[in-house]
Amino acid sequence: MDEHAAVAERRKYDRLEKEIIFRYTVFEDLVNARLDEQGLILDIGGGGIRFLSSRQWNKGEQLLMQLDFSGWRIDGDECVATFAAEDRGRMLAVGIVMWAAETVHEDQFEIGARFTARVQR
Repeated sequence: MDEHAAVAERRKYDRLEKEIIFRYTVFEDLVNARLDEQGLILDIGGGGIRFLSSRQWNKGEQLLMQLDFSGWRIDGDECVATFAAEDRGRMLAVGIVMWAAETVHEDQFEIGARFTARVQR
């Protein structure tokens, strides 16, 4: 059994396979954080994301991620689906790298990260 199949069997949350560009950085200082890295989300769920990165990340590193969703808006502590293209929900989340793997492309890595917190700033 490969690693990804074993992970899929342990998941608590359903995953949505959707390619979404997002911004992120290593999480060190929330106040001065600059979301310099850009990645491509391959799938996302309530517990985390799987994405492509141009950089190798190590298991255990913390990331600050900015996720933008069209057709959603933030209402208090919840994301609410509006299905209106002009609505854009933005969420900042902290996640921890759970695994990293090389891809067939020399300059891309596949990363799995688990959400650990939602940030309001």
